[in-house]
Amino acid sequence: MIGIGAFKTAHPGWLTLSPLPSNGLGVWTQQDVVVKRPFHRNSSHDAAGSSTLKILCYALTDELKQLLKESNVLYWAKALLDFTYEYIDYCINAASTPPSFQIPRVCFVEAGIALAFSHHSSNIQAVYLLEERVTFDPTGDETFTKFIHNKDCGPSLDEDEYGYDLAVFLAFTQHIQYAKTEGLAFISDYQGSTELLTDPQILTHRCVYFYLI
Repeated sequence: MIGIGAFKTAHPGWLTLSPLPSNGLGVWTQQDVVVKRPFHRNSSHDAAGSSTLKILCYALTDELKQLLKESNVLYWAKALLDFTYEYIDYCINAASTPPSFQIPRVCFVEAGIALAFSHHSSNIQAVYLLEERVTFDPTGDETFTKFIHNKDCGPSLDEDEYGYDLAVFLAFTQHIQYAKTEGLAFISDYQGSTELLTDPQILTHRCVYFYLI
């Protein structure tokens, strides 16, 4: 297991598609991926009164619903971030001089839903969310980083911590998204590496919530 979060477990995996797509997830054979599966917690008490917390899988229909929602949020986050960069590039091209600093270029992981079938029937046995794996330079200081929390629009890092400059830039992207959508939506829970981001959330006005799920 790679790790366990508040709602999903993450496991190492490999993906080979046939035929190979020209872009997106699975563009080469044996691609390293992260296999994610949602769970819920259930606490039980024994005769002595001690509590035990168990991690349980969802029923198949609920599992599919959870992962479709997760992938849909990632889809919209990718679109919002792409739109942000398009606006930034438009402003740079319209300016008389280029910016005096380098603009970070990050993107969200490629992802897809995988359905596991039985060899003996056409029934779906399990559902997984497959994501491009976020990798790090083993010789560097970079680790999986939470740049902006979903409960705070400011950087989650201190000024002397690795990735702080990117966290400030991501806070700036939130401002663009909020302003250009007229307060309807912006990306939150920015996390991952200084090149690839994963597991976003989107904070929205309640009038657009049902269009995103």
